[in-house]
Amino acid sequence: MTGALALPWLFAACEAEQPTEVPSPPFDEVFALAEVIVLGEAPSDSIAEVGAFFERRDGGFVIADRLLPRVRTYSEDGSLEAGFGRFGDGPWEFRRLRSVTEAADGRIVVTGAQNGALTYLNPDLTPHSMVLLDDYVPGTVRPLGRDLLIGGVGRDMDLYEIAAQDGLYHRLVDSTVVWSNWNSPVASVPYWHALGSLHAEVGGDSVFVMAGLLYPATVLNGVGDSVGTIGTPPAGFRRVPEIELGAFAYTADEGPAAQTGNPVKRLIESFDLVTSVDVVGGDYLVFTVGRLDANRPWYPFRELDVAVEAYNRHTGEKLFENVPLPDGSKVLGGGRYLHVLLNPDIPPWRIARYEVLAGR
Repeated sequence: MTGALALPWLFAACEAEQPTEVPSPPFDEVFALAEVIVLGEAPSDSIAEVGAFFERRDGGFVIADRLLPRVRTYSEDGSLEAGFGRFGDGPWEFRRLRSVTEAADGRIVVTGAQNGALTYLNPDLTPHSMVLLDDYVPGTVRPLGRDLLIGGVGRDMDLYEIAAQDGLYHRLVDSTVVWSNWNSPVASVPYWHALGSLHAEVGGDSVFVMAGLLYPATVLNGVGDSVGTIGTPPAGFRRVPEIELGAFAYTADEGPAAQTGNPVKRLIESFDLVTSVDVVGGDYLVFTVGRLDANRPWYPFRELDVAVEAYNRHTGEKLFENVPLPDGSKVLGGGRYLHVLLNPDIPPWRIARYEVLAGR
């Protein structure tokens, strides 16, 4: 009798907890096109491939070349302002640029020096200073108030040591790390670390960090405490499978090329992932969802952007999901607008700026 009475109550409770269906409207119903700009190029300084992007406070932006050790600044209309960088291991030289940002004082901060230093450039991209952190090699860099948020791993650490370190993201105040937090949930699973990127974005005094393979994102406050999570997989999202250690082993006769054949191709065709996390218009947290390029089944894998979803970053409410991006486009980053590179593979490099309409 008790069980019979409890069943309707349990059913009603489950009904009450069912999430509201999230809409998946066409792109132009939730984003308004503000403008399309074309990046300017100097004849002797052509872009090889558009890489890391950051919108500056004046409406211009700074872009790292994905293939060349060059960082460039642009005005709001896309005109080229300055360029800097050359290949090498010495001062003011880079192997491969990892991240770029604008600090609170207007300096441009670049990561990618071979010695692991933070490279500070003046707004005109003339050299300012280099800061070598004792304990970390910086990757991602973002402004956090008047300070910096950096993603950084310890020097000479292997994957197991990285998984056990105090945290992957750090607040840097006057070249001193004042807190560290968040460890990637993918680090302890074989092969996962190679299949997706880690993401970090700052909105106000909140930091949103996420492993692209797994929902949700973790929310950190300004003092580094974990205060919650945000994000739910969209309908139809295919979670990455767990893979046994040694699944892609090969014999000496087969050679490493055996890894890039059908086994890896089948794997990367089997799951989806978040390819970027961006704050747009101050209030919206936009996740870009995509997949790995099955036509390039070798490391490093190429991520393809497919659709976007958005949340109210203050309340966590999901506003829409599975909104297809323009065909063949790539999300570069946020800021006042969602910046989308319309033609990622060939020039002219056209960037569309979109304003979020949902939730207004």
